[in-house]
Amino acid sequence: MPAHAVLGLVALLLSVLAALTALVYVAAPQARRTMRWPVVIAGVLAMAAIAFAGGTGTTLLTAVESLGSAGEVAAAQAHGHGSDALTTSVFLLLASTLATVWGPLRPARPAGGTAARWWAAVVGVLAAATLVSAAVVLGAALEAVTAGNPAWQVG
Repeated sequence: MPAHAVLGLVALLLSVLAALTALVYVAAPQARRTMRWPVVIAGVLAMAAIAFAGGTGTTLLTAVESLGSAGEVAAAQAHGHGSDALTTSVFLLLASTLATVWGPLRPARPAGGTAARWWAAVVGVLAAATLVSAAVVLGAALEAVTAGNPAWQVG
């Protein structure tokens, strides 16, 4: 199994964890004191895992482009584009989380202000985008893996 497959799964899991912890952080003001560090750590770990998975994915993509069929190359490239979208959404989620956990959504700040509601919406939308991107990347990865394997072809 290529290292990219393992690192990619870790990156996907950490991305989903980062998105879910961010959703809990913005949706439950009473949990913010407890969730501040977990939401930051999950985001940083997700970003690091994506960077490592992307590094190994580039090598694998180059190999597929030189040796694979047209279908395999197209599927691998689609997976790469989806991975770019996931990287962007996780980066923006991490940046918005870092901007808010010590600012408008810090635990000591009273909930319900205009800035807090606005930032909670931003973080929530970015968390949702991360979850959607993760699902798309997983689907594209499965398609890329099965594209050249005749045993996995249906019908």
